Amino acid sequence: MFGFSNRKSTPPKIDRRQSLAGIPMLNSGVRIDPGAERDSLVVTLRRGSGFLARFQPAVMERVIKLDELGTFVLRQIDGRRTVLSIVDAFTDRFRTNRRESELSTVTFLRSLAERRAISIIIK
Repeated sequence: MFGFSNRKSTPPKIDRRQSLAGIPMLNSGVRIDPGAERDSLVVTLRRGSGFLARFQPAVMERVIKLDELGTFVLRQIDGRRTVLSIVDAFTDRFRTNRRESELSTVTFLRSLAERRAISIIIK
């Protein structure tokens, strides 16, 4: 009636080949600061412009501390490399089998995307 719907829109389905061809990119407002022991990813989110935004703090910061594996994957994100090339680099660097490397790298990238630290461009 007024453009409202009770149904939630489902994101488009992408296959494994398309997801591995995606290019991860750091979102704006994300900066990488070296931590005391390990690297840490500092995510700075700015307040939006909608009605509810006035009730939120102007700037929210979250710190995500990374281990050696996460740091390596994060350093591979340059806006040109695909997920597949990051998986290949991970496999070469840590001498793990291909399936394990793919699963852990994709899971880590998905968690960064859910935290809005990165976006993955699917072509």
